[in-house]
Amino acid sequence: LTQHDADRYLKAYRDAIDAIGNSSHRQGDGAGSFEDEITAPSISVKLSALHPRYEHAKHERVLAELAPRVLDLAQRAKGYRIGLTVDAEEADRLELSLDVIETALTDASLAGWHGFGIVVQAYQKRAPFVIDWIAALARAQGRRIPVRLVKGAYWDSEVKRAQVEGHPGYPVFTRKPNTDVSYLANARRLLSATDAIYPMFATHNAHTIAAVHRLGMTLRNGTGAKPYEFQKLHGMGDDLYAEVIPADRLDVPCRVYAPVGSHEDLLPYLVRRLLENGANSSFVNRISDE
Repeated sequence: LTQHDADRYLKAYRDAIDAIGNSSHRQGDGAGSFEDEITAPSISVKLSALHPRYEHAKHERVLAELAPRVLDLAQRAKGYRIGLTVDAEEADRLELSLDVIETALTDASLAGWHGFGIVVQAYQKRAPFVIDWIAALARAQGRRIPVRLVKGAYWDSEVKRAQVEGHPGYPVFTRKPNTDVSYLANARRLLSATDAIYPMFATHNAHTIAAVHRLGMTLRNGTGAKPYEFQKLHGMGDDLYAEVIPADRLDVPCRVYAPVGSHEDLLPYLVRRLLENGANSSFVNRISDE
């Protein structure tokens, strides 16, 4: 909310990158192979944590002040040869976020680094076009960009804001089945662009996992290489992923996404997760109902 907050979070992100890099003993010149950087630990960054006026009306100021902060964190992550992923937020910040990402990602100091990731929300109707934009950016830079595909966590506020402002439609799909279909359509889009994108599928939905695995089976080409990964939240879906990770099951790597912070910082995050996964239709909810 304030510049003081933004400065505090910037320091926290820097400290976290140092801790991750040092604990994984990955110090180097930042020039690693694609496989090394993809299998490395990573950190997720929220742009709204790094600037008090991260909004469309402050476009010039945001590019001048926020983009250098993102670049600073990315350079730090590259130095340790770990990954850094820019998280997704509200729909009205989407285009601004892509401008910030492009400004930072295309800086010459990050050349040859494949660790700069981007999150795409499947419930946003613009998701397919964002994926196409990312693929074009990656090809223009001669790099691969990791893309985490999520369902999306701001559904209630997106719907209410569109209603309050009198928009003719919504920026997100308003029914869960539509979002599920959109997720699979965008998964197919990601898997068809693996020359430019490394897909990362964040889901606790058993059907989604099975469908993505089926889509991805044609990509291995007998090499044994795994062209994508799944991601789960720390402490959630452990039983489900016990069926996914083993070599005699689906044999797909899974990254564990763990929120870190104080109680007052994590509470809104946890509430959003409960809203996403607490519905009666949720597989995670129903699998534990004896």
